[in-house]
Amino acid sequence: MSSKCNDGWGYVKNISVFTDEAWPMPNRLELRYVITNDIRCYAIDTPLNPEQAAEIWDKQKQEFPESPFLYYVVGTAPYGVVAVWLSGRDRSVLIHSFVAEEKELDKMEEHFLGWQKGQKIYMPVSHEQMELNMRQFCYRYVTLEEHWDNRQWKWVEYEDDDPYYDDLLIDSVEDHRIDGSFNYVMGDMSQLDYHEAGMPDRITVRWHAGREEYMAHFWIEKDDFSKLFTKYCGMHPGSRIDILLRMDTKEQVYVIALKAEDEQKATPLPWYLFQLIVFKDGTEHYKSPNYRLEKGQWSWTRIKKK
Repeated sequence: MSSKCNDGWGYVKNISVFTDEAWPMPNRLELRYVITNDIRCYAIDTPLNPEQAAEIWDKQKQEFPESPFLYYVVGTAPYGVVAVWLSGRDRSVLIHSFVAEEKELDKMEEHFLGWQKGQKIYMPVSHEQMELNMRQFCYRYVTLEEHWDNRQWKWVEYEDDDPYYDDLLIDSVEDHRIDGSFNYVMGDMSQLDYHEAGMPDRITVRWHAGREEYMAHFWIEKDDFSKLFTKYCGMHPGSRIDILLRMDTKEQVYVIALKAEDEQKATPLPWYLFQLIVFKDGTEHYKSPNYRLEKGQWSWTRIKKK
């Protein structure tokens, strides 16, 4: 286990303490921190759930021994938001989310931050958006074996005897989420089952059709999507949500849509809410017209450094 510093919400870098010694899961969190943007101090002293953390940690190691958890990560954010993740190279799970109490600055903090008083305040995220970012929902990814019919202007299911249908197999669905958690474990199909998690802002789908291998990478505009997704779930209280991933590599049509259990028809995301790049056998196959990311941005390793 090691202690690390934050590198973006949920990510870690710069090992400050490292040991091979095994430690029990923490059972309490006592923390005080200052947000320098608006010179506010927050503090929290709360019990944790070490049994739950140990169970999740051990399950990950047992099911995916090549992608174990390595870190117990604590993140602090504006407005008193404090998050705790179990994290490794390929997966991170949010296990706690708290709101710390605002406190008066002590003399040392006032002295340290005195030079900032009177300066213009810039907050990287609004209070409302921060609350939305940490919300958890029950959803699953659904990859649909359909094709886009230009004449009927709709999605059509493949016939059971269609050879392309028979050969289309999903290999993996990976994602990064707005709450700082992620799952990059190739071959982990659990995300096709309903699960509690934060809203995604990046989705990767890997599949093959016969001998051809494909990768589709979606980047979602998280602020607008989080509001749309939260509103959609509010219209279907208690309903589990399907995030539909429709990909027709022949007609080059790719759609993300939302569908609640109590609805027959899916609601597609507007095209401007996501960027997309698709690879076929390692070669660029398609880019959405609004794609503006740097070369190689699709790599999870590259993303983690951002």
